[in-house]
Amino acid sequence: MNLKQMEAFRAVMLTGSVSQAAKQLFRTQPAVSMMISSLEEEIGFQLFERYKKRLHPTPEADYLYREIEAIFSRIQDVSQTVQDIQNKQYGFLRIGCMPGPSTFFVPELLADFLEEHPKVQASLQTRTSDLVAEWVASNQYDLGLAEITQHQSQLAKEDRFNLPCFVAIPADNPLAEHEVLNTELLDGEPMITLHPDHMIFHDLLTQFETNGHRMNVRLQTRFYIPALTFVERGLGVCVMDPVSILSYQHYAKPGKVVFRRFDPQIMLKIGLFYPVDTPRSRITKAFSDKLRNRLNEIRDNPESYLDWG
Repeated sequence: MNLKQMEAFRAVMLTGSVSQAAKQLFRTQPAVSMMISSLEEEIGFQLFERYKKRLHPTPEADYLYREIEAIFSRIQDVSQTVQDIQNKQYGFLRIGCMPGPSTFFVPELLADFLEEHPKVQASLQTRTSDLVAEWVASNQYDLGLAEITQHQSQLAKEDRFNLPCFVAIPADNPLAEHEVLNTELLDGEPMITLHPDHMIFHDLLTQFETNGHRMNVRLQTRFYIPALTFVERGLGVCVMDPVSILSYQHYAKPGKVVFRRFDPQIMLKIGLFYPVDTPRSRITKAFSDKLRNRLNEIRDNPESYLDWG
C-alpha cells in the first residue's frame, strides 16, 4: 500500500464516487479506478460494492478509512509544523547572557520576540562572560552574549560590538554642567567602579595613570546596575556601558542621575557567540538579527540616553 493508493481510497470515501474523487485529485477517472483496484488486489479484500449505480464502502473499508484518515491527519500536522518552521514560528532557543544585559535589555528583546513568535520556547540563563563562551562552545546554548577577550578572535566582524562608555553623575553634581568629561575633571573625584579584574576597570585606570591623574575608587561592585544606586545617593560617579544605562532608564525615573560622554573613550567589547560545529536554527538566526540590530542602534545613537534626565 502506497500513499497514492491511500489518497485515492480516501478521496472516494469522502466524495462517494470515483468521478468526484478524480476531480478532487486532478486525475482521470480510469487512473483512480486503477489505484483502487490495485489496492484491493494488494490487501486481498473488497473495499466497495456497486449498488444502484453508486459505490458503497464495505465494513472493512470503513475500518481502513479510520486508520488512513489518522495518517493524513498526522501528515497535515507535519505540514503545519514545516510551515511554522519556515515562518520562524516553531523551535526552542537557548540563550546565555552576561549579567548586565540579562537584567532588562535581553529580557525586553526576548519578550518582544516571543510575542511575535507565539510557538517558540526559550531559555535565558545568566552567567559570567567566560562561562557563556564556554557553554556555547560545548553546545549548551544556541546563542551567547558576552564580553570578548583577546583570545576570542574567531567571532565574525558583524558579531563584534565596541560600545563607548559614558559617565553616570548625580544630577546635582557640578560635573553635570560639562558635556564631555575626562580624567582631569574626574581627578580625585569619588568613583564607583567594577572590580580590578574587569577590562573596563583596567582600561580606565590606564587612562588615569597615562594622563597623570588619580582615580579615586570609593566603591566597587561586580555589576553596573547596583552601582547606579550609589550614584543616585551622591556617593560618586561611574564610567559605565550604554547597555547598563538603558537598563537603568527602563525602571528609573529621570532627575537623580545624568549621563555624559567620556574622553578618551573606554569601550565595552561584547559579541554574539554561537556553537562552532552546529548549524544555527532559523529561530536562532532571527533572534540574533534582532539583538544585533539593537546593539548597533545603541552604538550609533547615544543621544537616546544622553538626553535622559
